[in-house]
Amino acid sequence: MESSQASPESRIPNPEPRLTRVSPERLTDFCVRAMTTVGMTEADARITAGILVRTDMRGIFTHGTVSLRRYVQQMRDGGVNPRAVPQVTSEGPAWALVDGHRALGMVAGHAGMMAAITKAKTTGVGMVGVRHSNHFGAASAYALMALDHQMIGLAMSNTDVVMNIPGGRGAMIGNNPLSYAIPAGAQPAMVLDIAMSTVAGGKVATMKHLGKPVPLGWLTDGDGQPTTDPGVFPSPGALTPMGGHKGYGLALLVETLAGVLAGAAMTTDIISWAKETHQPCDEGHSFIAVNVGAMMPFDRFQARMDELIARMRTAPKAKGAERIYVPGEMEYESEQTARQHGVPLTEMAVNSLKGLAEDLDLHTYLPFDHSAIHNPQSATQ
Repeated sequence: MESSQASPESRIPNPEPRLTRVSPERLTDFCVRAMTTVGMTEADARITAGILVRTDMRGIFTHGTVSLRRYVQQMRDGGVNPRAVPQVTSEGPAWALVDGHRALGMVAGHAGMMAAITKAKTTGVGMVGVRHSNHFGAASAYALMALDHQMIGLAMSNTDVVMNIPGGRGAMIGNNPLSYAIPAGAQPAMVLDIAMSTVAGGKVATMKHLGKPVPLGWLTDGDGQPTTDPGVFPSPGALTPMGGHKGYGLALLVETLAGVLAGAAMTTDIISWAKETHQPCDEGHSFIAVNVGAMMPFDRFQARMDELIARMRTAPKAKGAERIYVPGEMEYESEQTARQHGVPLTEMAVNSLKGLAEDLDLHTYLPFDHSAIHNPQSATQ
């Protein structure tokens, strides 16, 4: 159940019918070539490409390779420093603060989560705040990193203001994504990745691209009233917080940990990565890693998680329901399918990657050809 920021209830109601499946290796190589062309090291480009491609594989189309063209433009215009090296500026046994130095969010986010994991190996729990970063894509990409170390991972970020608050008019706070990844045993890990808005802004952008109205409850207009018109977003309208005051309260928690405590910009001080390419966003992130083995034998924890998941899956079903999912199960299955049949790309992502190839004269390296674009079953080998 991912959102970032994508959960089943916030998935696009009418997904684009034309999906292109491409080789993950060719897609990764194209992404790496694009980023190294504008000055990024190959190591950082591979970190970033790995995150974006896996995001697409997990079916989170709004935060995968569709965003790469924008990130590259930020690097070309100076909003992102492609050669930046994130730096630990202060630390204790179980915590650290990292200055991203205007790095791409994936590079800064990867450094922050790895630092939290390193701390947790010796102290049981590690927490790291990152400042002077940029948009980091799907929050689950970083929470998932903890699973390889038999840990629970949490990742969050503040964002530019896109969401209204109860009683307010217009955008007052970011939708501030939060993700967790929890290892299990025989069952896939439990992974949640959500924005604090009813849906992520990318969902609205996609509906606008498709020429469709959004469901009532996703947006408010310039007067703070509900609307189905995606054209009011991002201005003068705003996304609504999920569950009203509940989403608002959780957004403030993320703002506190990722913004206030990390030393990053807050709310209206954050520059929108979607609107401005010449200035750094100065978004902040926060990462927490919990070393399960420090508190309980890992195999016992796995068995207990399997039991918890089994209780959810075998719960009495509502009338008409065929299956009960646990968070992350849909994305896990999407990723397994992608590993067998290729990475799914929406028409919007295909067009964005084609535009990026035109920007950088990389047409011959595109991971798809024209004949593949309208064939939902094709996979470029």
